[in-house]
Amino acid sequence: MGSTPVGGRRTAWVGRGGASRRRLAPALWALFVATALVVPLLALWSVPDGAHQGWLQLVSLVAALAAASLLALTFVLPSRFRPVTGYLGVERLLRNHRALALAAVTLVAVHVGVVVGRPGPGIGTLDLRSAPPRVWAAMIATAGLVGIIALGLSRRRRRPRYEGWRLVHVLLAHVVLLATALHVLWLEDLTRFPAARLWFGAVALFLVLAFLHRWVWRPLRSYRNRYVVDEVRPVSSTATTLVLHAVGHPGVSFRPGQFAWLKIGTSPYVFEEHPFTIASAATEPWRKEFTIKGMGDFSELIAGLRPGRNVFIDGPHGSFTLDGLRSERFVLIAGGVGITPMLSMIRTLADRGDQRPVLLVVAGRTADDLLHRADGEHLGDRLDLEVVEVLEEPPEQWDGEIGRFTADVLERALPRRRTKQAVDYFVCGPGPMVAAATQIIGDRGVPSRRIHTELFDVV
Repeated sequence: MGSTPVGGRRTAWVGRGGASRRRLAPALWALFVATALVVPLLALWSVPDGAHQGWLQLVSLVAALAAASLLALTFVLPSRFRPVTGYLGVERLLRNHRALALAAVTLVAVHVGVVVGRPGPGIGTLDLRSAPPRVWAAMIATAGLVGIIALGLSRRRRRPRYEGWRLVHVLLAHVVLLATALHVLWLEDLTRFPAARLWFGAVALFLVLAFLHRWVWRPLRSYRNRYVVDEVRPVSSTATTLVLHAVGHPGVSFRPGQFAWLKIGTSPYVFEEHPFTIASAATEPWRKEFTIKGMGDFSELIAGLRPGRNVFIDGPHGSFTLDGLRSERFVLIAGGVGITPMLSMIRTLADRGDQRPVLLVVAGRTADDLLHRADGEHLGDRLDLEVVEVLEEPPEQWDGEIGRFTADVLERALPRRRTKQAVDYFVCGPGPMVAAATQIIGDRGVPSRRIHTELFDVV
C-alpha cells in the first residue's frame, strides 16, 4: 500500500480496497447462479432415454432441480464468506438472498402443481394419512419455505424482536434443507443416476462446509481474535460509544466503512449477535470503536458493559468503503446513526494524511442525532473537510440547514463551479433517506458506479 498522486495536485491513499473486484463481483455471482442452474439440468439431460416417463415428469424434475440449487445458494449467501460479503456487498447480498428464495418458492409451486396435476393419484398424493416418508419430507420442506417467505415479508410491517425473528428464520432454513435432502434421498427418482447422484453429493458437501464455516469456524476465529471492553461512554441521550482493544493479537484489519457482528459473553458460540459499523480508524486494527443507538435490549446491554468484559467480533464484512477508489473528492451523506461508517472514513483519511476534499452532510431530527460532534475531534485540522448539518427540529441559535436533506441542500453544499473531478458519493442511513439521497444524486448525472449506499435496516 502507498500514496499515489491523483490529478497531479493532491495526495491520495488508494490502497488495496478491491474496487475493481467489487465491480466484478455482481457479474461473477450471476455466472455462479447460472452455473448452479445449468449443471444439474445437464445432469438430468444425461439420464437414459425413457427414464423421465413423459414431459410432465420432465417439467417436474427440472423445477425440482432448479429449486434445490437455488435453495442451496440461498443458504450459502448469509454464511459470511468474506469474499462474498466483502465484494458483493451486504445490500446486494440480501437482495439476492430474498430473490433466490422467492424464485425457489415459485419453482417448488410448479413442481408440486405438476405432481398433483399429472395422471395418477393427483391430489391424493398430498393425503398425509397414507403418504410415505418422502411426501412428508416434501410437505415439511414446502411449509418451512412458505414460513420463511411469510416471516421475511412481514418483518418490516410487524417489527418483531430481532433475536426471536432471526432464531425462527435460521431454524426454518435448516429444517427446509434437511427435509429437502430427505425427500430427494427417499424419492430415489434421480439419485439412481450417476451424474445426478454426483451433483446432489457435491451440493450436500458444499452445504455441510458452509454450515461448518458459519457455525464452527467463524466463532472459533473470533475466539482467537477476541477483544475486551476498554471504555463505554454516552455520546448523546440515545447513543453510546463502545471502545474495544485486542487481546493477544495485533487486531483484525478492516476497511473504513465496514461492519462486524458483536457477541457478548464468555463464548463466541452463543446465538445472539448484532451487526454494528466500525466507527474507528482503519489505521488502528487493534482498537475498535462502535457508536450504537439505543434501540433494544442488546443496546441497553452494551451501555451497561464494564471494562475488561469479553467481546467477540465476527468481521469485517461489507463493501461500503472508499478504499481502492481513485477519486479526487468524496461526498458523504449520513442520516442519524448512519454517520458511523463516515466517521471511520474521515478518521482513516486524516490518519493517512489524505488531503482529498471531503464534504460531510449530516441529517437528523434533533441535535442529539449529530453524533460526529460527540468526541470533539478536530479532524478539519488534519483533513480538507467541510461539514454541513441539517436538522428537522433545530435548537435555538442554530445556523445550519433546517428541514430534511433535499436537492437544494446538496446544491448549496457542493462547489458552485462544476468540475470534471472524479467524485464518489456515499450515502448511509434509514431506507427512505437513502432512497431520496440516491435519487437526488442520480438526477445530477452522477453515474451509478459512483454512488455507494448502505441501509441501516436491512441486515
